[in-house]
Amino acid sequence: MPLRIRRKVERGSSKLIYLQVKEALRASIERGELKQGEPLPGRVKLCEMFGTNRLTVDRAIRELVREGWLVTVKGKGTFVSHPDSRPSAATMTFAVVWSRRGISEQQNIYWGPLLRGIAQTTSELGIQLQFREMNPAFYLDFFRESKADGMVVLAPTVEDEIVLSELRKHRVPFVATSSVYEDRSLPCVGIDNFSGVKQALEHLWSLGHRQIAIVDLDLRQTDLLQRWDAFQKLMGEAGYKIDPRWALLYPDRWCIDKEEIVKGWLESIPLPTAIFGADYEMTLAVFSSLKSLGLKIPEQISLVGFDDPPMAAFLEPPLTTIRQPVEEIGMRAVKKLHNALQKGVMPEGTEILKTELVVRSSTAPCSQNRSGVDMSRSA
Repeated sequence: MPLRIRRKVERGSSKLIYLQVKEALRASIERGELKQGEPLPGRVKLCEMFGTNRLTVDRAIRELVREGWLVTVKGKGTFVSHPDSRPSAATMTFAVVWSRRGISEQQNIYWGPLLRGIAQTTSELGIQLQFREMNPAFYLDFFRESKADGMVVLAPTVEDEIVLSELRKHRVPFVATSSVYEDRSLPCVGIDNFSGVKQALEHLWSLGHRQIAIVDLDLRQTDLLQRWDAFQKLMGEAGYKIDPRWALLYPDRWCIDKEEIVKGWLESIPLPTAIFGADYEMTLAVFSSLKSLGLKIPEQISLVGFDDPPMAAFLEPPLTTIRQPVEEIGMRAVKKLHNALQKGVMPEGTEILKTELVVRSSTAPCSQNRSGVDMSRSA
């Protein structure tokens, strides 16, 4: 019985086109229209039958070969396999891509837990992984060449929103981690940065602090830009003026020596009573700089950070910080992508996870409501 296609692909369907082709071919095998050992029609013929292109047909066939429904014989073609060679479940492959230096460092206090969450969940689901660092402009080409089922994009930057939109336009199943964009329909998993900053500031306000500085050295990252935006909004709504000198901002942390920049900044400004560090590395640079300048934490300056690696509890004094569920971000990204592929649809929508304030000894009641001690004049 020849292969019968009951209808062409539906481009307006929420189901990915290659999956429509794959399911139609598999259904034909199950109905006995294509029997064991019979050759599959040629690619050009299949493209005509389904009303789609060669790339889509090739991907559908690769999936069926991997699942055991078809077998490819080099130089001869693709044939229907023996039923015994068909596994009960197919193995998916996810491509994990990134463009930022340091992400590949497994022991990094942020990327380590994030990658553990991804690796643990893919292992539980039987998903294979491919890792690649590259310019975001090549994500689409790499996905097509990698023959992966889906893509996990690690921490795309603010300007990468256009790249993610292009991936979605080309029907690439992906989920981005550690990012939240204004377009909440983009498939991302991130955290509630506004709530995290609010927790930090309300803690400081409860201790009497009003003169609060911020160190944020990577405004290209969506999380860190949102923390700066939240800081400005919350301070303004509370009626507390932000002295421009109390905002140390840079577009990209990788372009500077953090400790050198922070120390020079502290030496040039009237000191605030408290400092908020936008992530752990920045907070640690502030911590070290204050120590080297002989300033006591929290007696002279209270310090609050973002991220809560185990080492934060063993600093002297232990660090008050905002804990975010980094490992869970990786886990949720994999599950979100996997669930969508299982349903044959594109991943959609941004998931936002909660943060938690962890109070330790780096914050204390404000000892005085001062206008600031000028380090440059007191030295």
